[in-house]
Amino acid sequence: MVINTKYFGETEIDDSRIISFPNGLPAFEEIKEFVLLDLPGNSCFHCLQSIRHPEIAFLLIRPWSFFNDYDIELPRSELEELGITKQEQVAVYNIVTIPVDAKKMTANLLGPIVINNETLVAKQVILHDSGYSTKHLLFPEREAV
Repeated sequence: MVINTKYFGETEIDDSRIISFPNGLPAFEEIKEFVLLDLPGNSCFHCLQSIRHPEIAFLLIRPWSFFNDYDIELPRSELEELGITKQEQVAVYNIVTIPVDAKKMTANLLGPIVINNETLVAKQVILHDSGYSTKHLLFPEREAV
């Protein structure tokens, strides 16, 4: 299948890799089908692209590439909703926001994107009482020595 994308123009995708968000994403509830695209030459970032709305795409990271101590416990109800019964089924990503000053990129650690790798059913899960926020710096400024 060929889709139009926000960042890559027309792109051929394997329609067996379409990720279904039965409830959409917050503020995008009506958009339910996405595909995960790799960024050429960059293994740290991925693009979650709507397959029907080219203008809707989210930059994602795998949290442990930037936050070694990211520690989450997904609620049982969320795991059941996604049909997840074993750890190997879980893929976790976080949405990244890029401001004008790219050095101040942030990741939403409060609301990870959780994907069942086997069924490709996904959801953005809100981690209540986690201590995480929607704006964690990817590249914290280093203190002058």
